[in-house]
Amino acid sequence: MTDELISKNIGGYEVQRVIGRGGMATVYLARQQSMNRQVALKVLPKQFVNDDTYIQRFEREVAIVAKLEHRNIVPVYDYGEYDGLPYIVMRYMPAGSLDELLLDGPMPPDKVLSIVTQIAPALDYAHSKDVLHRDLKPSNVLLDDDGGAFITDFGIARLSADGISAITTQGVVGTPSYMSPEQAQGKPLDGRSDVYALGIVLFEMLTSRRPFESETPYSIAVMQVTTPPPSPRSFNPAISPALETVILKALRKQPHERYATATDLMMELRQAIEHPELVLSQDTQPAPPAHTKPAPQSVPLVGAPSSNPPIRYPTPSQPSRVSASYPVVQRGPISRLSQRRKTNPLVSVFIGGAIGCGLLGIVALFAALVIALALPGVFSSPEETPMPSPTQPPEAGVVITSPGTINPLPTLDPTSLAARETRVARGADIAATQTAEANAVTPLPSPTPGFAPVGVRGTPTLRPALAGVGGRLIFFDRRGDDVRSFELVSLNLDTWTETQLTLDESDNTYPVAAPDGRRVAFQSNRDGDFEIYVINTLGGDLRQITDNNYRDRLPTWSPDGEWLLYSADVRGDETYDLMRTRLSDGTTEPVLSNGQRNSHARYSPDGRYIVFTTGSDPLDAATWEIALLDTETGDVTQLTDNDVRDASPVFSPDGRQILYVSFQGTNNALYVMNIDGTNARLLFDSVGSEWAASYSPDGRYIVFTSTVTGEDELFLMTAQGTDVQQITSSGGSYASWIPDP
Repeated sequence: MTDELISKNIGGYEVQRVIGRGGMATVYLARQQSMNRQVALKVLPKQFVNDDTYIQRFEREVAIVAKLEHRNIVPVYDYGEYDGLPYIVMRYMPAGSLDELLLDGPMPPDKVLSIVTQIAPALDYAHSKDVLHRDLKPSNVLLDDDGGAFITDFGIARLSADGISAITTQGVVGTPSYMSPEQAQGKPLDGRSDVYALGIVLFEMLTSRRPFESETPYSIAVMQVTTPPPSPRSFNPAISPALETVILKALRKQPHERYATATDLMMELRQAIEHPELVLSQDTQPAPPAHTKPAPQSVPLVGAPSSNPPIRYPTPSQPSRVSASYPVVQRGPISRLSQRRKTNPLVSVFIGGAIGCGLLGIVALFAALVIALALPGVFSSPEETPMPSPTQPPEAGVVITSPGTINPLPTLDPTSLAARETRVARGADIAATQTAEANAVTPLPSPTPGFAPVGVRGTPTLRPALAGVGGRLIFFDRRGDDVRSFELVSLNLDTWTETQLTLDESDNTYPVAAPDGRRVAFQSNRDGDFEIYVINTLGGDLRQITDNNYRDRLPTWSPDGEWLLYSADVRGDETYDLMRTRLSDGTTEPVLSNGQRNSHARYSPDGRYIVFTTGSDPLDAATWEIALLDTETGDVTQLTDNDVRDASPVFSPDGRQILYVSFQGTNNALYVMNIDGTNARLLFDSVGSEWAASYSPDGRYIVFTSTVTGEDELFLMTAQGTDVQQITSSGGSYASWIPDP
């Protein structure tokens, strides 16, 4: 079939032109006359109308998509037959496919995150309906004019509850370049097979090439089974180590070693971009924190003698350098040819299905047997593969290994003992503390004993120990219709109403309120790189504080509200200096520059000290420690000294303690220590990862972010680490209190 259907009326759809053609189907742009809208009309070629396999594929796609109602899955509007030719009517996507977008070269991480954030939940939604896609690839991700991404082509999808696929070609179907190892071998599949394909799509978006390329489909399938994926950074050096860690975990050969869900991959991808230290710490830390404190060490402040040449700090109006742009990795001739071949959204399926699929299964099986004999355990099942033993937890504290299970450690201090007893008691008292009143909403399922969700709307009933909580919180989250960007949100804890302070499709993150409670400082990439901005607590009077060609991040206020202190990547090497800018006249001056990664600085309540995260290696979170700067003497004292990530310190309102995050072997937990670094102890740890903790103004409560539900959500607890309660159910990160004006 060529263009003989153009201008024809097929079931009320006026065919206009061809927009895609492959070996399996032809896709036309058509106008639905009854609705006066453009649609995509997918028609089976004549040569396949007598082939039951292709007819069955068409019918299966309709049946599967009919049960999948998700905003990021291309909907099927209609299905019918014209002159013996079956057709499917789908939503028209004017921006084409991700495959076509990749012709322009590697994509920047924020754009990659935007696409993955949309399609990952759609994949998991399909999996929740027992549907496996089995052919996820860039040509099956369609785009609209607003940056929306949608999964399409469920033609070879199957119900995971089925014993075998209803549509097979010699036992193996799909596109070899995106097949998981178990799919290439014809083994039973679950959602982790689609996660592997998403990992390859992620690899391709960031490098502009696929990890496995060869001359024939079956040799690519053998590589999927036997060959370790190459380093993404070898093709695009701009990829961070944290991003590479996420990609390679998604591409692990054994399903149980990958992310359990596509959303898990998406969350860690977001962390790799926004909080790379979290990803690096979870993958690079071999040992737990040793919280035995040596004698404090002093390190020189800026201006002290140094072998390094002095650094000139530009004012916001005088940029010193132009930041490096995201490099473009050029394609080779073979890659360019393959891109031209696969620009059509349907060609890859034809290549994977029609060319040598019989040989594919034989060769893949043969290679698997050879390697299995040579390398015992390579293809062992999860039950046969020994899992690494848990890392020994920190000396002072307890680690929750599973809900209701606690590993006590010797020589616990009183605070840690209380934390352990609290965790034991939570499972018993949860029913008594959760609300059952008529005006309360139905709480979300509690993932961990003791976590009492508030619900989606309405006035929650807090635990008795949290009844005195009040005031307002400021945090960031993905809100509104544009879930691709972060916005600032305030939450009134007295009325439980939310106010969105920003709405500009930028990433507005890490807000901190001024001491007078009237302004909020935050970082935003609205001008292309991160700068510091200030707005009032109602969302108006936006003011840009810094303006240069490097990244300024993580602002905080001086106690008098006169200065904004922040981290600046002046040299573009991730070794952030501490800088500050006076709001009254824009004066900018260095606070600390020692060639290390200095970030997340916070003033003590009296302004005498600054506590911050410092590290000798900006990309190795194991080198990150908590340090204290004396603003009067200029001395810097290192408060922690271990081989794990310590970060995000904040002072208690009385200035006597420092609350911080430490990696304890499996995730991040909350610790507290004295201002001189002594008496460090575990305050709270769940089966999730805790971060971004902050005291209430009166010091009685702590708000923090945890991933215990699988998403970043906000939680409240007492300052003693007890009576934990979830207070958001639609997301929330990096919350702190807004002081009363």
